[in-house]
Amino acid sequence: MNENHKISRHRRFSDQFQAIGEEMSRLAIACDIDLFQDKVGERILRQDESVCGRKNPKAFQKFRRLLMAFYPLEVKTIERLGAAETEVIIEQVREAIRELRKAGKSGT
Repeated sequence: MNENHKISRHRRFSDQFQAIGEEMSRLAIACDIDLFQDKVGERILRQDESVCGRKNPKAFQKFRRLLMAFYPLEVKTIERLGAAETEVIIEQVREAIRELRKAGKSGT
């Protein structure tokens, strides 16, 4: 495989994860969801709104839909790029979300 093609595919998947992650971060702020709390994703998928510190049903449902879109994207990325590269991309998105959250907390 051409190295430029591989970089291009990596970038495309990375951009998709980044876009989803940024929107999820905004919605998590709107709902006051601690994204790094243990099993929060599973609880959201089960429609457990008790993970929210602030009631915002519309934002919660949008967050849930994005989370549901995240998992198939992860599987597709693993198939195309491999597990190790996918984990690197996802960790970069997690770090960007952490930074957004820190910036939001320090800006208040």
